Amino acid sequence: MENSPNIAGSVAADSNSSTYDYSALDSSEPPQRGRLLEGATRAPWQWAAPETLEARAARIAAATNPLLAAAQPLLRALADLPVELPNASRVGGTLKRMLVDEVRQFQAVCDRANVRREHALAARYSLCTALDEAANGTYWGRQGNWAIQSLLIQCHQEGDGGEKVFQVLGRLVNSPQEHMDVIEVIYQILCLGFQGRYAKRTDGQRELDAIRQRLLNLLTGARESVPRDLSPHWRGEAAGKLGLLRTVPVWLTFSLLTVVLFGLFGWFKYQLLFRTHDIEQQIIAIGHATPPEPPKALRLTDLLKDEIARGVVSVNEDATRSEVIFRGDDMFSAGQVDVSKDILPVLDKVASEINKIKGKVTVVGHTDNAPIKTRRFPSNQILSEERAAVVVEYLAGRGVAKGRLEASGKGESIPIGPNKTPAERARNRRVEIVVTH
Repeated sequence: MENSPNIAGSVAADSNSSTYDYSALDSSEPPQRGRLLEGATRAPWQWAAPETLEARAARIAAATNPLLAAAQPLLRALADLPVELPNASRVGGTLKRMLVDEVRQFQAVCDRANVRREHALAARYSLCTALDEAANGTYWGRQGNWAIQSLLIQCHQEGDGGEKVFQVLGRLVNSPQEHMDVIEVIYQILCLGFQGRYAKRTDGQRELDAIRQRLLNLLTGARESVPRDLSPHWRGEAAGKLGLLRTVPVWLTFSLLTVVLFGLFGWFKYQLLFRTHDIEQQIIAIGHATPPEPPKALRLTDLLKDEIARGVVSVNEDATRSEVIFRGDDMFSAGQVDVSKDILPVLDKVASEINKIKGKVTVVGHTDNAPIKTRRFPSNQILSEERAAVVVEYLAGRGVAKGRLEASGKGESIPIGPNKTPAERARNRRVEIVVTH
């Protein structure tokens, strides 16, 4: 991690006032905490009164790390930032205004709690940068007002936070005892997925892991360690009044134990003889029992002959196993996990036939080798697992017992052919429903 010349100076040029210009916000009144978004319905209960700034500052000042306590709302927002938003242009703008308001509240409460100013600036700069990066990883964040003016630009008039956060961090770790509070806040931001300048590096993830480990070592060395004893203040009870038992002769103890064992043996023997007749009758009845009907075989080949003829699915069946293979492009849109409406009737047929027999049902998702890396699907493996899980959920909704269903994703690890041409890759994108009976 590199060093920077000055912590507060690296974070923001404005160091003479405790408030910042938020005039770039939409002219409409920013939403207040405790007020529902427009269009939502109010629950029948009453909202609790919001915590006053003075009460929040007093609570934060009493915390072990006041800066981390003040940053909790923004850290929770970073952790829970939604991947998708309904009516993204309006709701995304509302969400951004709420976050800007919380950034302003963060600075105000830090000032009232006498948090060191350069620490508050460094934490605020890092939080704005991380929230911008998380929003930029979503569709609504790349398309809406956020893409035009980020939190960092709005609050700090800068746009290179992904680089500068690590420069600031390099300066902080040179004097860890002095800056431990803000180091802990940045560590929490890194643990929530912030990558910054390492996002596009080949070994970026490995470097981030090393940075997080170094920060963790600094924090655990500075904070009080957890006591090794499960209960450091335990006190054993004094010895009870059992000394009299020590005077009982050993032979008497063994004699009583022998009597008890013989008594138990006699009781179990009696129970066994009492039930012998019923057991004999049950054994005799086994020879007269009607053998069970042979298990029904699936007839998916006949049931899906039209779909097989159209090339929508292929079916492989034998006496103990049936396999239906759906083409991935027919079932899902590229990079998505929502089942196509056109394929639902075919799934309904398969579910209806599966319900007629017993056996395990395994849904296996496969992809081609074209890489995918989004916030929701960081790899082909995750995408294949999610698609298999969606199909399992649909079959369960059509009456297939959940105890029979299992979802599995294989990513690009088991292709059925080469991945050189678009047609070959399309064959490898598939979902298999395997019934073992």
